[in-house]
Amino acid sequence: MKYTKQEWFTPAEVVIHNTATDCWVSLNGKVRDLTSWLQDQLKLCKCKKSCSCTVKNWYCDNSCVEYCNCFKRGFFYCDAKRPAMTILAYAGKDVSHWFKGDEWVHYIHPVVASRTEYHQHGHGYRRPVVPSTLWRPFTNPWWLDESNVVGKLTQRTRPIQITNTLTSSSVTLEVCSEETIYQIMMRYLPHNSHMLSYTWRYLGRGLKYDKTLAENGIPDERDRFTELALPENLHIPDLLLYYNDDLTEGKIEVFIGKLRFCIVVNVSIKYYMNAKGSHHEISETTCYTQMKFGWEVVYSP
Repeated sequence: MKYTKQEWFTPAEVVIHNTATDCWVSLNGKVRDLTSWLQDQLKLCKCKKSCSCTVKNWYCDNSCVEYCNCFKRGFFYCDAKRPAMTILAYAGKDVSHWFKGDEWVHYIHPVVASRTEYHQHGHGYRRPVVPSTLWRPFTNPWWLDESNVVGKLTQRTRPIQITNTLTSSSVTLEVCSEETIYQIMMRYLPHNSHMLSYTWRYLGRGLKYDKTLAENGIPDERDRFTELALPENLHIPDLLLYYNDDLTEGKIEVFIGKLRFCIVVNVSIKYYMNAKGSHHEISETTCYTQMKFGWEVVYSP
């Protein structure tokens, strides 16, 4: 079993990335990581600077600071950073209502009658509204840059219960309706590192790992419950795991793109940090883990 990266994300997984150093947004069904773009924008300031020295000489003191005119006018941030501050305010949220397809929503300017981009939270990129030689096409804007796409946003999430019949332990997960059983297994991996030695069944039927829950005949009946004024969690489909007793021992190798802690149960672990090339190895440890985006997991029974 090989897991390279997560394809589908729930809104709950996107909303936690809501800071300037970890900024994700969802746009038209795609999840974008705008952290690097945001850092570049926060450093952007095209305003003319003025010296803070009391006496204007041809040289400056060591304590001299160049002030931006925006700060002098009482703004908390440079006016050139308005797009970045707007994105930061919507970090972890959906911004599809800003766009129509792959373009910004437009409106007809009431004075000059030109087709102008409609920025709901300010002028944005300050493009002139009248025909001008200053009009320039955007060069690889963030909403068209495929390099910042980290995955897809699910259209609908659903709860699923997974029960280990060997230990009688159950766990309820929120999964994406588009995910296959194989991808759901990746979400369940932190709860059972030896899950490949189990047969996955629902109502006595074996499941096809390359099919979704609906394609495996596991319906989502929450809409019917709502129509009948019943709680949505009245019934959660339960996937049963049956141990095969194949006399194997699970082994996981984790290649980490970003430094994270990974601790699993009774398996051998190898840590590789790509950024600095450092290598740490721990074997036969007895702890727990939580999978993170960016890890590559190779599981072999």
